Amino acid sequence: MNKKILITGSSGFLGEELVNFFSTDYKILALDKETPIFFDSNSVNIIKFVCDIRDKEKLEKIFKNNKIDIIIHCAAEILDEKDPNEVWKTNYDGTKNLLDFAEIHNVSKFIFTSTFSIFEKNYDSPIDEKEPSSAIVDYGKSKYAAENLILSHTYKGDVVIFRCPVVIGKKRLDKLALLFEMVRQKTNIWLIGDGSNKIHFIYSLDLLKAINLSLALDGKNLFNIGSDNVNSIREVFQKLLNHANSKKKIKNFPKFFGLLALKILNILHLVSLGPYHQRMLVSNCVLNTDRIKKKINWQPKYTNEQMLIECYDYYLATLKKEKENSSSKKLPNLNIIKLLKIFNF
Repeated sequence: MNKKILITGSSGFLGEELVNFFSTDYKILALDKETPIFFDSNSVNIIKFVCDIRDKEKLEKIFKNNKIDIIIHCAAEILDEKDPNEVWKTNYDGTKNLLDFAEIHNVSKFIFTSTFSIFEKNYDSPIDEKEPSSAIVDYGKSKYAAENLILSHTYKGDVVIFRCPVVIGKKRLDKLALLFEMVRQKTNIWLIGDGSNKIHFIYSLDLLKAINLSLALDGKNLFNIGSDNVNSIREVFQKLLNHANSKKKIKNFPKFFGLLALKILNILHLVSLGPYHQRMLVSNCVLNTDRIKKKINWQPKYTNEQMLIECYDYYLATLKKEKENSSSKKLPNLNIIKLLKIFNF
């Protein structure tokens, strides 16, 4: 109970889950630039800080006044951020600030949640940790730069970097709600292209388990992480429809016209799917996870299908509850559902 973990981005979806998970056995410093949220876990072990990781002065006070043993760094500017400079200031400069103070104050371990968004082309086979980045958007570029910064920094503590695919969890509504509403309102699910592409997911509970296991690691470590037995998007969505006893079908837009329609709908703010998400929807991106399985004896429990089904059931069970205020828990614009019902045949 003596050890302290600083968790950045603590008001976000993953940060909240990390705080709730680790606060049973550790003292948690929950840091976020937004107003602190209410955590489900033991509040006695949680100290909340409102601080932007770009703010060196505030960060320095937090490090000086608290003996931090471990940092789990999740804070990031996301794909929807309009200003590339802000993305780099947070994802790269903010990470450097944390590393600099971690070095000065002898923090023993630095854990970083990176992303498979550093890969933005179509991959015919699973991607291992040696594959160079193909990032196009600044989010992926800045996260890859932050990885390299962490691995080359003079910080002497242990380092673990997790390259995460799409993180799925019960409270994450920002993109899942659109899919779940199509299923709930019994509309056809429309895919761009034939839906044969594979997109990797990781369930938050599996990720938490891996992060916990990684606390025992020494040295500098870089891991891909994700579910096993990744099927095509068409197969995954069909399993969800079957679970919901829906008779609706999965239908296809030709790739060119589908992407054009998505661009128009995004401009009209009927969907929140920017250029990165548009590319991801028609590409293969599956990570090779052999290294992490061998190194820490980690195995994922949930397949893509299982995690979506569990989250869909939770979504239905909590639909009438007031939604929380973090960006990952806000319902997206669902007006597109009305448009899709026109083609519901």
